Amino acid sequence: MQRYFGSLINNNVSLSKEDFFHISKVMRMKVGDEFEFVSDNKVYLVKITSFTPFETKIIEEIKEDHELKNRLILAFAPLKGDHFDLVLQKATELGVYEIIILNTERTVKVISKDQFESKKDRYLKILKEASEQSKRSMIPSLTCLNLTELNKVNASLKLLAYEKEAGDTSSFYTKLNKVSPTDSIIIVIGPEGGFSEKEVTYLNSIGYDNISLGKRILRAETASMYALSVIGSYLEK
Repeated sequence: MQRYFGSLINNNVSLSKEDFFHISKVMRMKVGDEFEFVSDNKVYLVKITSFTPFETKIIEEIKEDHELKNRLILAFAPLKGDHFDLVLQKATELGVYEIIILNTERTVKVISKDQFESKKDRYLKILKEASEQSKRSMIPSLTCLNLTELNKVNASLKLLAYEKEAGDTSSFYTKLNKVSPTDSIIIVIGPEGGFSEKEVTYLNSIGYDNISLGKRILRAETASMYALSVIGSYLEK
């Protein structure tokens, strides 16, 4: 069943113009049709009662559990082309609570704070659509930081995927073994050119532990999806 995010105002469903267009013109829904609606992390089954004006009736609140128990944060350097959008989409599907776009020394496509603000609506649309597709009850938050600003991010477990650690992954699992249900986790993934030694030293100094993602050197977009998949699978086992 189709899912949409919006606001619930005085028990009335409020959707964006794009979602209303999707319901009426793309899905060609009619009066009496039902869809899932998410507001404030709660999911409802609603029925369309009128199109002019658009009105709905809440049938019931849907009890479900599609979110990770732990707060999972991905910080990754912006990538070229469609790879960047792909990571935003897949990270959302894999259950992250927060995404940090991270500018580093070797970032090929640096995104300034002004550029981020001008493109934020497009990025949030990707997150929203991925949340709807994966049946989530929340949309991840999105920020843009320079690497030196990571000291402002609080997390119980801070992991740095570092290519020079390539090999045995036991340290990765050893650190995950110590995670409690209330702990938050941040995983940091570098740009195509990797982190500089200076950056690794800085991240280590503020509590980030180097981990290996295996024996092979992964593309930046692959590393993000691989790391999140391993963490998510471990937390949901």
